[in-house]
Formats: sequence, C-alpha cells, structure tokens
Amino acid sequence: MRQKRQTKRTASAREAIERHWHLLRELPRYPSTVTAGQIASALAANNLEPSRRTIERDLIALSVMFPIVCDESKKPYRWSWQKDAPNFSVPGLTNSQALAMKLVEQHLTGLLPESIVQSMRPYFTFADKKLTSIGQHSRMPTWLKKVKVIHPAQSLRPPKISSDIQNTVYEGLLLERQLKLVYHKRGAASPTEYTVHPQGIVQRGPVTYLVCTLFDYQDPLLLALHRIRSVLMLELPSNIPKGFDLDTYVASGAVDFGSGETIRFEAAFTQESAAHLYETPLSLEQKICLLDAKRVKVSARVADTPQLRWWLLGFGDQVEVLKPKRLRESLTHSARGMVRLYK
Repeated sequence: MRQKRQTKRTASAREAIERHWHLLRELPRYPSTVTAGQIASALAANNLEPSRRTIERDLIALSVMFPIVCDESKKPYRWSWQKDAPNFSVPGLTNSQALAMKLVEQHLTGLLPESIVQSMRPYFTFADKKLTSIGQHSRMPTWLKKVKVIHPAQSLRPPKISSDIQNTVYEGLLLERQLKLVYHKRGAASPTEYTVHPQGIVQRGPVTYLVCTLFDYQDPLLLALHRIRSVLMLELPSNIPKGFDLDTYVASGAVDFGSGETIRFEAAFTQESAAHLYETPLSLEQKICLLDAKRVKVSARVADTPQLRWWLLGFGDQVEVLKPKRLRESLTHSARGMVRLYK
C-alpha cells in the first residue's frame, strides 16, 4: 500500500513538472499576453488537460520564482513574462514543434549548411522520440505520412553532389567568404578554375545552383553544384553587389535562364487550358477576358525566359500566342519543326 501511494505521488509530481514546463514555454513576453484558458488549450495539444483554475494556481506559484506578471485590469486575467525579463529557454519541444521539426528534416536539410544541420541533430532526434512517445495517444505523428511536396513537372532524379563540396559551398555562403573552385561547364572539354563570391543558393527542380559573382564582376550567374569538381573556402570576404537581393534576382527570371527582360504577354487559351490561371495567375496584374465561346485571352507582364516557352509548348494546340511578335515567331518555328519531325 505504501509503495502504491509513493508511486502515485511520483506520478503526480512528474505531471506537475511537465505541466509547469509546457506552461512556461507558452508564456509570451509583454506586451503580448495570454489567458489561463488559452494556456490550458495549448497544453491540451500535448496530452495535458489541466483545468483553467489549475493553470491559474500554477501561474501564481511560478510568479514567485520567475519574472511573470499578471494584467488584472480586466477579466479574464492575462499573463506574460515581464518586458525586461532575461531570456528564458526551456529545452524541449511541444508536439506541434516536434512535427514541424520533422518536416524541416525531411524537406529543408538539403538547403542548409552542414554546420547548422549538425547543430539541429539533437532536435531532430528529440522530435523522433517525442512523436514516438505520443503515437498511441495522438494522430499527430501520422501527419508525416499525409503530407508530400510534389513538383508539377516531369519527375527527374537529382544529380549527385559531393557532400564535401556542398558543405564547403554552404559554409562559404553562410560566412560570406570567397570560394576558389574548379567548375566543369556542360559541353566543355575540361574544367576551369574560378574565384567566386557566393550570393545565394537556389534549388530549381532537382538541380541546386549557387548564385555568385566572378572575380570583380557585378553581374550574378548560376553554377550548378553537381558540376563543381573541387572547392576551397578562402579567408577573403566575399563582395556583395550593391543592391543585390536574391528574391528580386529570382523574380527577374534569371533562375529560368532569362536575361532579366520582361514582356507584355498575350495569348488565346482554350477555356479548359486557362482554368488554372484563375487561381494561380501568371502575375499580379494578369487579366483574362472572353474571346469567343471556346477561348479566352490571357494578358500579363512576365519574364522573358526559356521556361516560358517550355511551358507554352506543353499546351500544344490549346494555346495561341498573340503577342509579342518575337515570342509568337519562336513558337511558330518550334511547331513547324515538330511537324517535320513527326511526318
């Protein structure tokens, strides 16, 4: 009987510690606040179901030891860390955080420097244990089997990239250091040595590219990581072109191998082929108007890139480019070539 009472007290103490642990993690820093009811709802997601009154008693007790404040100006009372309280970190993960961490591990580790990935390993491991421990009490771990990222194009296997080369390139980008690398261009007889200034990493489909500048040039270019034969990180700081912004660079169409020029695009689409453009427009200023019973005219300002041509050719006879003239002539030339090929 004594052993049962001791076991019960131990379990009760463990539950209280876990409850306090999660409670402290849910408190925001002032001026943000939460109510005891909101904290109780958050704890319920972690298989804890304390009452609002229990949370209030915990907060009152913990405020004696921690810089926790209560706004009693209106009900329900609202709680927070003091504005000038020192940073407080409780190690561990909530169920939702553990799930998010596993998604990061699955989909983003290939875009992170190895030093950061290694620093995250304990969190990935802890997330595994956390999701395993709640598996029998929650459906949350099954979310990993219910979410997939799919590229809307023909599936291609990614090229092999040396892990040492990838790690060095990522570290150089992270530390903003110059890289001396040996790069083998597609179709070149032999590789060439370059000194580059890394500006960013872009994953385009199965291929990962380094956005960089060469020597003292200011114009960025793309180098496929799998074509780098060797790389050395230098002690010299990398030069960042004035005004360079990776988002702007990508939006210019450069990653789709364009020149950065935009065009006013107009094309006649069949009703069926244009259906998706109502929900996923080509640009913010896209316009769609009715041409006849079967076709609509789509107009938008877009980047002039090979990707645009590949996309249009994929529609076959469901799309007729109207403007600009040079784009129409380019597709006309491709269509005639296909006719000759399939005769």
